[in-house]
Amino acid sequence: MTMRIKALLLAAAVLTAPVVMAAPAAVAAPAAVTCASPATSNPHTCAQAVTWAKNHVGVTSSDYNHRCDHVVALAYGRSASGHVSAAAHWSATPSQYKHSGTTVPAGGLAFFSIPNSSYGHVMISIGGGKFVSNDIVSAGKLSETTIATIQTRWGGHYLGWTNPWF
Repeated sequence: MTMRIKALLLAAAVLTAPVVMAAPAAVAAPAAVTCASPATSNPHTCAQAVTWAKNHVGVTSSDYNHRCDHVVALAYGRSASGHVSAAAHWSATPSQYKHSGTTVPAGGLAFFSIPNSSYGHVMISIGGGKFVSNDIVSAGKLSETTIATIQTRWGGHYLGWTNPWF
């Protein structure tokens, strides 16, 4: 047999051989985005913080007036956040607990910079795109709101959200 015939027979064998397709490699589903933060031990869980926030919608207190970072700390069972402002809280939070995107899990904290303010703003997610915030309806009053409302009403620039890191 000539070399040319051997090559043709080999090519024919390759072309007619059954094709075996490998099963696609298993792709792990992305980890569910949750509020939980392994680095902190807050007195309240994320679920308890959400319950606190929902139970306080409609409450007005001078303790809440211009004290958004204090409000989210109260939701987590703390008497104070340990930061002088929402802006300081955002800056101090380690990067592994900061997230982009506006889908904030219940209990996550959404942060904003606010024009003409060095304090910024923070509010707690209660899930489904809803948040509890102070001062949006009136001074010191907690109310349900959205990221878009903070952006529209106060000109807030959404920075992202964090796990409850205090």
